Amino acid sequence: MKFKPVIFFSLFILLSPRLPAQVLDWDAVRTQVLAMHPAARQADLLPQQAASVLLRAKGGFDPRLFGDYSEKRFNGKQYFQFSETGVKWPVRAGVELKGSFNYARGNFLNPENNLPANGQAAFGVEWALGQGLLYDERRAALDDARITAEYNQALRASSLNDLLFDAARAYWSWFYAANAVEITQNALEQVRIRHVSLVESFLQGDKPAVDTLETFIQLQNRELDLQFARMEARTSALGLVNFLWTSPSAPLDTALLPTPPADNMLSAQLPELNNFSAATHPDLLQYAAKRKSLEIERKLKNEKRKPVVNVNYALLGNQWAFFPTAGLEGPSVVANDMKWGVNIYYPILNRKARGDYDLTRIKISQTDFYIQQKIREITTKTGQYVTEANTLLAQVNTFRQITENYRILLDAEIEKFAQGESSVFLINTREQRWLDARIKYLKLVAEWKKAEAGAKWAAGQL
Repeated sequence: MKFKPVIFFSLFILLSPRLPAQVLDWDAVRTQVLAMHPAARQADLLPQQAASVLLRAKGGFDPRLFGDYSEKRFNGKQYFQFSETGVKWPVRAGVELKGSFNYARGNFLNPENNLPANGQAAFGVEWALGQGLLYDERRAALDDARITAEYNQALRASSLNDLLFDAARAYWSWFYAANAVEITQNALEQVRIRHVSLVESFLQGDKPAVDTLETFIQLQNRELDLQFARMEARTSALGLVNFLWTSPSAPLDTALLPTPPADNMLSAQLPELNNFSAATHPDLLQYAAKRKSLEIERKLKNEKRKPVVNVNYALLGNQWAFFPTAGLEGPSVVANDMKWGVNIYYPILNRKARGDYDLTRIKISQTDFYIQQKIREITTKTGQYVTEANTLLAQVNTFRQITENYRILLDAEIEKFAQGESSVFLINTREQRWLDARIKYLKLVAEWKKAEAGAKWAAGQL
């Protein structure tokens, strides 16, 4: 009479919790993806790219050294020899400072090019009093570069948000499939124990042969179930390791995947995700940066509608000596030894500048409408995922109770069988319903966690 104690014990430990040496939970996956995945490392380059763009824009205000030399000799005569070296320094408010030293000599110099014998130093300024006074290309490039930093930071967050959403879906698919293998394998082992015990009892004349056939069919079904579960687990593992890299150049081998956590280790509450902030959502931050860039373009195009009025002035010295003329006081000092000029330009109809300005205003309006549409889409998508997650969470809690109740029925049937008041068929039936409920419950948990990840992704918070 060895059957009853063995089968009684084996059914009580059916699907007993495992004690893995290492568990791969979602937090570990998230950390690994952000640290090693090529897409994450590529996204991390965006802030560096923005810093380079800003550095390039600041270069528009760098001082510039310049030099120019020309000479003509013909038939033994030196016609002319010119040289000019100096520095130009563009500053804000449409001003460019210039300091230079000029030298000229020769037999055929144009009188206006005559300079002191030892050369002439000059210090001057060019100032845009019309177009470019309030804004110009250099200042626009600098402002746009600062906005590029905001845009790239938002683009990085959006890219990582999308990457983690794909990784979350792959992880929870693997979580379900790997746990399903464990459950099915434990069930197979218990059926095998039961079948061996029934065969032994049949040989001793305690049980009929039909009971051994019943358990043998159940054993075959469990083996098939395990094959299908392992196939699904291998497929999902391949999907997961696409996101797990041990180094920047080597993805994780599926054979090295740890075990997933048990479903009872998961939180059974959904965080509040009904509301999202337009000030922090990465997709909306990108469009906000685009709008700022268009405002810079509008400001620059508006400046282009003004006339060009450039004034230049240079104070001239005798070699390095400034104010060489004696007896001058007040404004006469800077009005005597100097060179100045003014340049004015304005198209009569100015249709190009007006058209560019109107096009930019239209782009801003289009962007505003798109931002409104995007906010609505994000609100709707977030609400859909939150509704789905809340519904699945309610189903998870309900099916957890259903699974526990099926277990109570199975335990009761085992107790009745131990007292000789039940049959192998009834135990198999109770057990099958409990296992089906267990697998369905596990599937609901995985779908619930996917919906939770979707809600966070839609809200830009993953």
